[in-house]
Amino acid sequence: MKKRLTAAILAAAMAVTSLTACGGSGTETTAAGSAETEAAAGGETEAAAEGEEAAPAAEGATYTFRYAELNPDGHIMDECGDYFAQLVNEKSGGRINIQVFPAGQLGDEKTMYQTIQMGGGAIDICRANTNSLVDFGAEKLTLFGLPFIFRDREHLWNVLNSEIGDEFKGELQEKGTGMVGLFYLDEGSRNFFTKEGIESRTAEDLQGLNLRVPTTDLMSDTVAALGAQSTPISFSELYSALQTGTVDGAEQPHSGYYSNKYSEVAPNYSLTGHTYSPSIVIMAESAWNQLSDEDKAIIEEAAKETEEWNRTNIEQLDAELLEQIKAEGANVIEIEDKSSFIEATADVVAKYAAGYEDYYEQILAK
Repeated sequence: MKKRLTAAILAAAMAVTSLTACGGSGTETTAAGSAETEAAAGGETEAAAEGEEAAPAAEGATYTFRYAELNPDGHIMDECGDYFAQLVNEKSGGRINIQVFPAGQLGDEKTMYQTIQMGGGAIDICRANTNSLVDFGAEKLTLFGLPFIFRDREHLWNVLNSEIGDEFKGELQEKGTGMVGLFYLDEGSRNFFTKEGIESRTAEDLQGLNLRVPTTDLMSDTVAALGAQSTPISFSELYSALQTGTVDGAEQPHSGYYSNKYSEVAPNYSLTGHTYSPSIVIMAESAWNQLSDEDKAIIEEAAKETEEWNRTNIEQLDAELLEQIKAEGANVIEIEDKSSFIEATADVVAKYAAGYEDYYEQILAK
């Protein structure tokens, strides 16, 4: 998505406050820990990287954290990262600086997670997909990625703002993953898109296709249940893979399909809404543990406000994006009857909800 779709909203929300440049009398540090911070903390930064809690920095300390985002500059998820960074900078009086790196500049999804799990430094914060963290111990969060678990946007946010959302977000720390869940983001439901001459209106239309999906067991099983083959392709290489025919299609929400210009190489966009897995912004636990309680409160307050900003604006942006997608010539296929997709993926839901049936039923009931 281009900057013009969100820049006016972002500017209006932030214009009331002039941002202060990062500075102050405290010691500047990154999540990895500068030499000065390690000396002041008695070497406890290293202990934090090994799972022990580091001593919080002295009051007035300054920080620079690196925030990784896979989507390009101007995408709604990139805009959310920018908004969060500006809020944190403002609320900390410029002491906490968050640098947002869009377009996969700091590595692919797996690289982001592994870097954060090992203590950060090169990457301290990133936006993750809730259904891609199961390999890192977040089994409950995977429920959010089950096919057709959320009826609509209102249902999604009812769950995220409930005790279930809080519990699932806290799972990362409880499981000792080295990660801390900060806040959720809504990118929209995901839809299949395919190359010229291939349209998908029912589950049967996907049979035999090679589709790029996130490299998780859940998504691979979902695609297999629909009769297709999941093909592991880096997100940054997806456009060229569609162009050369390495894959027949993929899936993204409106924002991802539009901002990455996939209509140029895969013009058939089917509104399947097969998954509505929210994003979760995560931070290296070692970096989190360096913060004072006051600074943690600043991060949490900015996180909550970013959630609200995202929720307030995403519906309008989704509508604008769909119109942009149509205007650029994509063949947008409305799916009025999704029963074939729901029936085909029923066994996938049963497999991944096993052992968490109570949570699954609670989510459906919200």
